[in-house]
Amino acid sequence: MYRRESLNAWICEQEQADSRSNTSLNPLIAAPQHRFSHTCNA
Repeated sequence: MYRRESLNAWICEQEQADSRSNTSLNPLIAAPQHRFSHTCNA
């Protein structure tokens, strides 16, 4: 048995961590990031 408040809080946390519910986590919406170009100074 779980308390309803605890279960609702857990559900809200899961929704915030899920890119389907939280569009700010969706990698398809995010702006592209530049790759780091590594050069060796040998």
